[in-house]
Amino acid sequence: MPNRTLQRLALILAIVMLSVWGTILIVDPHLIAGYFSVEPVNHAFAGMMGGALLGLAFISLAGVTRWMQTPRALGVAMAILVVETAYLMLGSGDMLVTLPTTISLVTAAAVAFFLLV
Repeated sequence: MPNRTLQRLALILAIVMLSVWGTILIVDPHLIAGYFSVEPVNHAFAGMMGGALLGLAFISLAGVTRWMQTPRALGVAMAILVVETAYLMLGSGDMLVTLPTTISLVTAAAVAFFLLV
C-alpha cells in the first residue's frame, strides 16, 4: 500500500512539473532561459516544447484519472500543439510558414480531429 501511495505522489508531481514548465515555456520563456542556455531564446522552439509538455501532462492526467480514453487524450494533446503552432506561425510570427511546417500543422490538425471524433 505505501508503494501505491508513493507512485500516486510521483505521478501528481510529474503532472504538476510538466504543466508548470510547459506553461512557463509558452507564456514567458525568458523567465527560465538562463537555467538552460546562454544563447538567445528561440520562441518557436520554446513554444513548441511548452505545448509538448502540456500535452504530455494532459495525457498523463487522463491516464491516471481514467476520465478520458487514451486516444482521445492524445487528440487533445495534438490539438494543444496545433493551437500553439498556429499561434507561433500566424499570430506572433516566431515560426516560419514553410512547406514542412504547414504540412505538419495540417497533419496534426487532421490527427487531432480524427482522434477526438
